[in-house]
Amino acid sequence: MKPTIAVLGGTGRAGKGLALRWAYAGYPIIIGSRDGERARITAAEIAAQIVGASVAGASNAAAAGRATICVLTVPYAAHRTTLETVRHALSGKVLIDVTVPLLPPKVARVHLPAEGSAAVAAQALLGPGVKVVSAFQNVSAHFLETVDGFVDCDVLI
Repeated sequence: MKPTIAVLGGTGRAGKGLALRWAYAGYPIIIGSRDGERARITAAEIAAQIVGASVAGASNAAAAGRATICVLTVPYAAHRTTLETVRHALSGKVLIDVTVPLLPPKVARVHLPAEGSAAVAAQALLGPGVKVVSAFQNVSAHFLETVDGFVDCDVLI
């Protein structure tokens, strides 16, 4: 049986694209969002594209609580707040952090946190009970928005 993946912030392009691809590969998916209704709408959109997919929507905290693996796909401005909201649900789990530290209005420039990266900042906040991995930042959401075709790129982890 495949592990359940929660995509926290899964209503954005990157999160929705990753969820779509994993649902297509047969993983049970829970779309998380600050707005549970928006998450349910996004989950229904994905389920409509992939016959037989197991896709649900919930608040970020509820999604994190029901998943085996969590993937954080929120904008950097929401990174810390989202982690604080779901921290209690992440103990003993793996968190894949897709966050790129970009802050408006200069989104063309990375703003490294004092810890050196968003994932290291997440690990410091969450503590040793959560395994934080940084991945997928270099995969364009454009390539993830459909299950047609192969995404021909390396994934940095």
